[in-house]
Amino acid sequence: MLYFVRHGATDWSEYKNEHGEKDPKFQGRTEVLLNQKGKEQARALAEQLKDIKFDRVICSPLGRAKQTCYLVYKGDVRVEIDERVIERDFGEFEGKTCHEFDFNSFCNRNLQQKYQRAETIQDVEKRVFSLLDELKKKPNQNVLIVSHGGVGCVLMSYFKGIPADGNYLSYILPHGQPLVLDFKELIKQKENDGRTM
Repeated sequence: MLYFVRHGATDWSEYKNEHGEKDPKFQGRTEVLLNQKGKEQARALAEQLKDIKFDRVICSPLGRAKQTCYLVYKGDVRVEIDERVIERDFGEFEGKTCHEFDFNSFCNRNLQQKYQRAETIQDVEKRVFSLLDELKKKPNQNVLIVSHGGVGCVLMSYFKGIPADGNYLSYILPHGQPLVLDFKELIKQKENDGRTM
């Protein structure tokens, strides 16, 4: 089974604007560490996952993901830091809120947008799908991935299909909650659909 965890909350993910309304800042590759709420979410996750024996533990190189990972996982398996599950590079949009740029378009695959510095969704797909293709070869392993919201959306599309309208926001995951996915079910589904793996 694949257990995907989005890192816990940070001050940027909990940011409130001048009107007191929640208006998260997009962190991308910026190093923003967990706040107290994020640490509590990670500790609660550790309790949920404590009885699972993981064969592999894979984590983003960013601090908030590593903090979450080391709070969640206390086992003997070496944590693998893998660039393929780093958050999407928001480039020129780092630190902005969704009211300061067109976030819906930024997260829509069908628009095929190009940016000055930001990473495209297609680039994120290439690196995340590369890892998932590797993991799929051993579908009986229990694997923990600790990563980010943007990576979680792309990972979900590997199992459930890219959204027809291109809107990856339909797959956004909350902070600090596990998503459990089964490669064996995916393989069976593909076989039933008559597609080769």
